[in-house]
Amino acid sequence: MDMLIIKGLIWDEWNKDHLLKHDVHVEEVEEICYGRFKAKESYRKRIIISGRTKEGRKLIIILSPEDRNLKVYGSGIYYPITAFEEVE
Repeated sequence: MDMLIIKGLIWDEWNKDHLLKHDVHVEEVEEICYGRFKAKESYRKRIIISGRTKEGRKLIIILSPEDRNLKVYGSGIYYPITAFEEVE
């Protein structure tokens, strides 16, 4: 995958609550997405991000470039679907 530039993340109550079920906080997702990470494409145009927080947690983050109606947000804008700690 070419270099991915994340310009913005779309947050709502659903994805914030969903992250907390995996013991992941919005700030951790933003720290990785706006910092250094590895990215690869997944199904349905989704993107898998992996990176480490400043505290050393290795997280996997799934981003979607589309809303629930499959409308594309725009260049560099993504909806975090889920995130969880990578088990090594």
